Amino acid sequence: MELTITAVALLLVTVAASIIFYRKIQEATAEYADARESVRNITFGFTRQVNRLQQDVAKAENEATTAKIVASEALRNSGEAKEATLKGLEAVKSLQNRVETTETSVETLRKEVQKLATAPKQRVVIRQDISAPIPVQQGNVLAQLTETELSALKKIAELGEGAVPEIREHLGTTREHTARMLKKLYETGFVDRSTNAMPYRYSVRKEIRDLIQQQPEQKQTL
Repeated sequence: MELTITAVALLLVTVAASIIFYRKIQEATAEYADARESVRNITFGFTRQVNRLQQDVAKAENEATTAKIVASEALRNSGEAKEATLKGLEAVKSLQNRVETTETSVETLRKEVQKLATAPKQRVVIRQDISAPIPVQQGNVLAQLTETELSALKKIAELGEGAVPEIREHLGTTREHTARMLKKLYETGFVDRSTNAMPYRYSVRKEIRDLIQQQPEQKQTL
């Protein structure tokens, strides 16, 4: 009887212990599951954070590479721009020098024009020096002239001054013949020549004009 009670008591104790142990195991299992979930969450969060950091690092590397390329391009463009600027400055300096030179030339020309404009207008007569004066007192020098030349001298003396067209019209000769004749009269000292206008104008020298005026009187004397 006592053995039976002892066996029952031992059984009860075993059952109770088993129940308690089972509960402990369930609690431990639950805690393990919670811990594993926590660890998984922590691991997942860490992994996600690591992935995000890796993405940030890759992005930073890409940005750094892009910045390096942009910087290199900027430096190259800066060098080209500097060279272009230097060439532009040289061109501007050259143009400025040309402008200053032109302004100086224009100013000089303007002063010359003003000087010519304000200077008194005077007639320029170029005379050819004659090595020896015409021997007026040693006979009539008009005798060495042809009738055409003498007629030309008389017409010039009558007009005061004469040019090739006027003398040619009076004589009825060609322009070339008239021009050569007047040049000969000028070179031999019978006329003076004014070159301040075209065509040249000729005037009879005073002593020759006096001889021409005296010529009729001489004929009457003879």
